[in-house]
Amino acid sequence: MRRFTRKGSKITAEMTEDEVAMLASLTGQLIDLTTSTLGEPDTDNDDPLARLERELAEADSEPPETSDPVIERLFPNPYPHDPKAAAEYRRYSRSELRDELVGNAERVLQDLSRTKDGRKPVTITGDGVEPWLKLLGALRLSLATRLGVTDAESVEELAGLRDADPRAGMYSIFEWLGFAQETLVESL
Repeated sequence: MRRFTRKGSKITAEMTEDEVAMLASLTGQLIDLTTSTLGEPDTDNDDPLARLERELAEADSEPPETSDPVIERLFPNPYPHDPKAAAEYRRYSRSELRDELVGNAERVLQDLSRTKDGRKPVTITGDGVEPWLKLLGALRLSLATRLGVTDAESVEELAGLRDADPRAGMYSIFEWLGFAQETLVESL
């Protein structure tokens, strides 16, 4: 990948076919994990009455707790010592956060599809920058969770992995995402 650069109101980066495929795959996996764990996104975002009706119908049911560490890292419990407040959070806030994450991912997938499998540069315009930044951050956080990254020391340990280590490939993707995120920020 070549770094993101700004030309007028457009931000572009050249990615190889493999990089486009990898990023699209990771994005699809994140959508699948999120929706399989937290449910499908709301399709009636524009209809507040439909949303209220659904929330009232769900008010008596306990929202599911998740055991996947990636979901817990992406959607942390702000009330770990208050089960009632935690349940309220899961019921009302997680669905909005899930919808935002899936919407960001879908926007990135649309932008990636316009590259024609890497034959054209990725082009991000105006309102597309925020979804890209948020998705790259979510993907990187997901990989960090799977790799056990908790601090700078754990990143340094991973940087020294031998190629034969099964985590080495995942770590290189983690670094690649960091490069993409950093150059996107610098292009602003």
